[in-house]
Amino acid sequence: MACESTYDEYGMYQTVLTLHSWNRWLALVLAVAATINAFLRTPHIIDGRPRGSKWDTCFMAAVDLQVLLGLLLYFGLSPYSTEAMNNPSGAMKSASLRFWGFEHEILAFGSMAAVRLGRIFATRGSATPETRQRRRIICFAAALVTMLAAAFAERRPWFRAWPG
Repeated sequence: MACESTYDEYGMYQTVLTLHSWNRWLALVLAVAATINAFLRTPHIIDGRPRGSKWDTCFMAAVDLQVLLGLLLYFGLSPYSTEAMNNPSGAMKSASLRFWGFEHEILAFGSMAAVRLGRIFATRGSATPETRQRRRIICFAAALVTMLAAAFAERRPWFRAWPG
């Protein structure tokens, strides 16, 4: 794409993009682990949290980092989002720009919201442990599906090489 040539190949954009790309895998692995953990029976509550909630916390932290890196890209570093924001009607006509300028961000915030709700439901929000567990499973599975859609809907390298 022509807009890529205006950025230094080994600059801040490439560094943050590489971190965002690699953290995607960490977030996806933790999403799978937290979702599987949510399926396991959690009869014991330790310090007000269900057993195994460290997976939930690590999952939430990885998603938060992913969104933070994505926001850095979106608001200033990425030529795709800059082009989409400068010409929204033109971006809507291009499938790639529409995805990177709008759809990717909606999916990212949706998955972040699902993870947060899952954590809330895991610690409070319902009377029985079974209800908490069911809600956690639903939220984490929804986050995982949304993350997969955000990560693989548009063609991109699976693993970026570190710039430099």
